[in-house]
Amino acid sequence: MTVVHVVLVKFKAEVGEAMKQELCNKVVSLKDVIPGIIKASAGKNFSDRSKGFEWGWVFEHTSKKDLDDYAVHPAHQEFVKLLGNYRTDILAFDYEI
Repeated sequence: MTVVHVVLVKFKAEVGEAMKQELCNKVVSLKDVIPGIIKASAGKNFSDRSKGFEWGWVFEHTSKKDLDDYAVHPAHQEFVKLLGNYRTDILAFDYEI
């Protein structure tokens, strides 16, 4: 069964669009570093229904174990630390398909 990991982010007001895009590119590139990621994508919200969340990314993992391994992987932890400098809020949602 595939596990889907969805993350939504609100950025600090002073963070420019170029940095937001760079961070999203960086998180998607984790697919090339961390085993068990089937697919990764990111994008900017375009609707008025996002409750202030500006960008989101979606990862598909091969299993819950792979999602757990991703969460503690050093490359992911490094990204989480980096993102902490730029975000005001974050929401993660995981489900199986």
